[in-house]
Amino acid sequence: DSMRDEGIFDGDLIGVHRTNDARSGQVVIARIDDEVTVKLLKIGRGPAGQEMIRLLPRNPDYEPIEVRPGQDFAIEGLYCGLVRPNA
Repeated sequence: DSMRDEGIFDGDLIGVHRTNDARSGQVVIARIDDEVTVKLLKIGRGPAGQEMIRLLPRNPDYEPIEVRPGQDFAIEGLYCGLVRPNA
């Protein structure tokens, strides 16, 4: 339920446009190490001016994920819609 405020709920099937190109503010499917997650992508600058990537949940009960330098990270695609089974 980390994306509930985006209207994405547990059990929903999401449509994904497969691409590794994404802009800050888009909902992405991201791979961090061996985990895949759906989050809001935020790209900014850290205190020393380096690029900083954060993956934000759309539920205040969850903490943002900060991608650390050297961590295995990839954008797998962009969220583009959903199907809600049994709705």
